[in-house]
Amino acid sequence: MAVAAVAQTTHSRQRMVVNLGGKTVVYDVSRLDSVTFDQVAPVSVPLELVSVAGYSVKVKATMPAGCKHYLVAAIPADEIISDMAQYICDHASYDMTESKELEVGGLLPTTEYLIATLAYDQYDMASGVTTLSVTTVEPTDAELPKVGYILYADGSWSRRMVKGRTPVGIIFSTTTSEADQARGWKHGYALALRNAASEVKWAVTAGDNQAGNHYTSLDSLGFQTDKDGYTHTQYLLSQGAGKYPAADAAATFATASPQRSSGWYLPSSGQWYDICVNLGGMPEPMPRMGRSEGYWNDPQCVTSCLNRINEYMSLTGTGNYEPIKVNSGDYQWFWTSSESSSEQAYAVFFDQDQLVVELAAYFKNYGFSTNRVRSVIAF
Repeated sequence: MAVAAVAQTTHSRQRMVVNLGGKTVVYDVSRLDSVTFDQVAPVSVPLELVSVAGYSVKVKATMPAGCKHYLVAAIPADEIISDMAQYICDHASYDMTESKELEVGGLLPTTEYLIATLAYDQYDMASGVTTLSVTTVEPTDAELPKVGYILYADGSWSRRMVKGRTPVGIIFSTTTSEADQARGWKHGYALALRNAASEVKWAVTAGDNQAGNHYTSLDSLGFQTDKDGYTHTQYLLSQGAGKYPAADAAATFATASPQRSSGWYLPSSGQWYDICVNLGGMPEPMPRMGRSEGYWNDPQCVTSCLNRINEYMSLTGTGNYEPIKVNSGDYQWFWTSSESSSEQAYAVFFDQDQLVVELAAYFKNYGFSTNRVRSVIAF
């Protein structure tokens, strides 16, 4: 680094010219009485291995004197990293201001990782990087995800909220479709903690087979068994931005998604069915209206279903989730990515007026104040 203090004429100001790595930055120092250069020793955060599990690693990080805070990230050992500090910034699981035992989750079983820290000095400048090589083991049954568990931004999960982690969803199924299994998402599906949009249409204009395959309504119980929301959403997105507002909104949901997950998408009708059964406590089988629609109908079904879903989301803590609420005499409906016909797509209806929770077809180009989009994710 080169620093040059340049005295100007009486008609111009004094400047400080800093050349850092070939980049020149100029500062106006005409109002300063003096400039002091402080020599700061590099700081780094030592790591000590505490335990190794199938999907996580627990380490002890010791914060040294002169360190303002530090970041912690897991890096696959076979990944080529050109800028370690930047990688840690982009993939950090924690930003800590004290010494702590930390569980780094969202890892793959029997895989080698570098657990890395990036320390920041007293002036909040990036300083030293420390790494610790670890290898995960085969997971036990107790480590597997369960329905109702919280999914975090780092890809880990837990039954109760873990301080320091960022919750992003609630797991509603631990069985994924064959297509998603092939993509590597074998753990399950999770429901986002907030709505992605409201008052949006499924499609700007209706048309045949817009999700790219045959209609879900043609399959017996297809509205309950179609779990391929990711496949449908990706096809809709491939047709161009703006044509399918519900799919666009679901896929661009602002909450960060875990690495090695699908990213957010518009759930299929069968995935909303699983949400109502597995989180909402609705009984199986769902009473049917013909082969292509169904509903639960009793005086308390809407309140009971939504209370249970909201109770699971409340495990993440106040302010971390948006409950699904429907006032007496009112209704809300949530788009799915499943098509019923050229004119209609499936939605799940929570109707306090008719006292039903219903999976039924609705016109694709309707986007009223009562409709919503809530994303899901495969992991």
